Amino acid sequence: MTQPFFNHPYLSGHHEPVRFEATAPDLIVDGELPDDLAGVFYRNGPEPLYPTREGDYHWFDGDGMVYAMHFQNGRVSLRNRWVRTEKFELEKAAGRRLFGMFGNPMTADPSVQGKHYNTGNTNIILHGGKLLALMEGSQPVAMDPFELSTLGVHDYDGTIASTFSAHPKIDYATGELVNIGANINGWTGEAALQYTITTAEGVVRHAVTLPIPHFALIHTFFLTENWVVIPVVPLDTDIQRGMRGGPMTAWNTGRPTKLAILPREGTADDVRWFEFDPRHMFHECNAWEEDGKIIADVAAANGTALFPDQDGNWLTHAETKMSLRRWTIDIAGASMKEETLNDRDIQFPRPDDRLMARKTRHAYGNMNLYSVDGRVDGMDAVLHFDTESGKEDYYHFGPGSAAGELVFAPRVGATHEADGYAMSLVHRANSPTSELAIFAATDIAAGPIATVRIPFRVPSGFHCNYYSADNPFYLAAANGG
Repeated sequence: MTQPFFNHPYLSGHHEPVRFEATAPDLIVDGELPDDLAGVFYRNGPEPLYPTREGDYHWFDGDGMVYAMHFQNGRVSLRNRWVRTEKFELEKAAGRRLFGMFGNPMTADPSVQGKHYNTGNTNIILHGGKLLALMEGSQPVAMDPFELSTLGVHDYDGTIASTFSAHPKIDYATGELVNIGANINGWTGEAALQYTITTAEGVVRHAVTLPIPHFALIHTFFLTENWVVIPVVPLDTDIQRGMRGGPMTAWNTGRPTKLAILPREGTADDVRWFEFDPRHMFHECNAWEEDGKIIADVAAANGTALFPDQDGNWLTHAETKMSLRRWTIDIAGASMKEETLNDRDIQFPRPDDRLMARKTRHAYGNMNLYSVDGRVDGMDAVLHFDTESGKEDYYHFGPGSAAGELVFAPRVGATHEADGYAMSLVHRANSPTSELAIFAATDIAAGPIATVRIPFRVPSGFHCNYYSADNPFYLAAANGG
């Protein structure tokens, strides 16, 4: 008999699991969908099938649930499906949780010792004709782009043997997907990552191993036209510390942020390291080259409330609020300076993805205006920020609302940056339903031009992507790769 979930902030309220899959062929829309809005919106996030074995929970540990909303001929359909990894199928067959939290072998059921922990719960992207569910601790999982059935692990013909970041960068100028895989030797081998470049057709053409200073939770990296920057923040994972009863993953208060710079086509011999003050940074808006420097607009804080420090002490959300900051990296001098562009409590900043690795000015994100803890209580607003003029353009969904990542959605035939719309998946306070709010991309404050009703509550999740019907990666997926 399936047991109920225990009480936990990330298992209640906006986060409470709904544990079902749905197919809705024609959703109700309030307002008017623009004629040139056609394509697909994907969202991935944690939807735990069973309670953990430890009696504790972390938001990052839930099984991946992918939502797809297809826009076509003024109508919107919805489908959501679990990412049916080996972990998911083994636990579903057993009717209970088998893996330890985060794959901890010390708390796992003996039946899954040696089996692979993969939730596929963090991001969902189209590339090389495939839809890929991603988490950084494992390989990608391929899904059908339209039916969302799970097709299996996608290891790029054996090239990706262990891990693949949840935040690959797709350069629309070349069609290439650039990515890293952290801790490729596990948590007991040499600390190293894999750096890869994959062609638009989905073939890995460049793969090198890069040593790193220590085991770390590396969630993202920066890509420009000619350079790659890999930030190693002071979040580390230490198996021995965990075995002593301490937190296995923790903020190490004695460590600086370390950054690696290498040419885009580089190898380990080309890497240069430098250090900066301790920063928590999991998400950037964009990065590009300008006047011999690398410019990266990031959501950063001076600490984190996502994990304790190495002694088990936790900070609060109020102590670790993110702000939109600009990191200017001197390539020749291997040094960096930081300035704050916008001090709102922002999460998940995003650009017009078609301009990834090239200069952009428009940043989109969800943010917290009035919640005590934006991650638990919900980020209650969305923001468009012009990094050149400093103009702020935001919309508040009301007290207690939870707004997901605000993603830019190009109109069909879009010709320039921010030429289109922006959308966010929203759950309003105490509502039994959710909605997809659609805005004009440069007038968020005017409110949604259309709202797609979702007839059930969608739990808070992680990352979204929108692909217009004329996007080359959408077309490749539609044509079977």
